[in-house]
Amino acid sequence: MPPIDTVLDPYFGLFIAAANDGAAPSLVRSSARPTSLPDPETGRPLRIATIEGPARAICPSCAASAEGGFVSFVGDLRLAYACPSCERLVWLPGA
Repeated sequence: MPPIDTVLDPYFGLFIAAANDGAAPSLVRSSARPTSLPDPETGRPLRIATIEGPARAICPSCAASAEGGFVSFVGDLRLAYACPSCERLVWLPGA
């Protein structure tokens, strides 16, 4: 699969913006999505275990409450939160 330009797609093809008619931004899961994402530190592929969304949460980066999405990975305790407010994938530390 060709690499996804994260400048054009900050969610790596996992989520798309939902029509919201002026309401708070939200994301829904994309039907065509990759099976792995590059680790932001090493670049090695991390296999995706689950994709949940839309999910209301407070973004750890911008502190906005929005309906974004969560991604978990096989063999990695970190999660990633797709924030529709700051329009990026925010990586959360593992437990």
